[in-house]
Amino acid sequence: MSGRNDGFSLPELLAVMALIAIAIGVGIPIVNEQVRIAEVRAVADDLALHLRAARMNAVTKRKTITFTVNVDPTNTFSYEGKSGTTKIATPGRVRIATASDRSINFKRNGSVDVASSIILESDVSGSRERWTATVNTMGSTKLAHERVN
Repeated sequence: MSGRNDGFSLPELLAVMALIAIAIGVGIPIVNEQVRIAEVRAVADDLALHLRAARMNAVTKRKTITFTVNVDPTNTFSYEGKSGTTKIATPGRVRIATASDRSINFKRNGSVDVASSIILESDVSGSRERWTATVNTMGSTKLAHERVN
């Protein structure tokens, strides 16, 4: 047996702890940015889902269903759902920037009078995440994404 103890020295432990601190310092902002991007994406997906649900309700009930959009600062949208009016508010960091029409009327055959678009925005790390939900005259919904600096 030797008189030397096995283990790490203090400078080695401090060096490893410094590397871990640097990794955490770099990692936390990246994770926060990804959480914000995921949040606005989830709201965009939710908006598209509710637009499709409003269209489905119009066809199923064989009546016109009005999808109402309230832009910033209210940031809500609503429509007549299965069990009354469904109203959804966006999270605080996501805003409805603009809508081509305040209301979209889904007719009993699923179409709409005029094509419309709704733009969702959120500021993320010095740039803006923008999602556009477009409803064509046939009533189909499409999502598009862009990052604006």
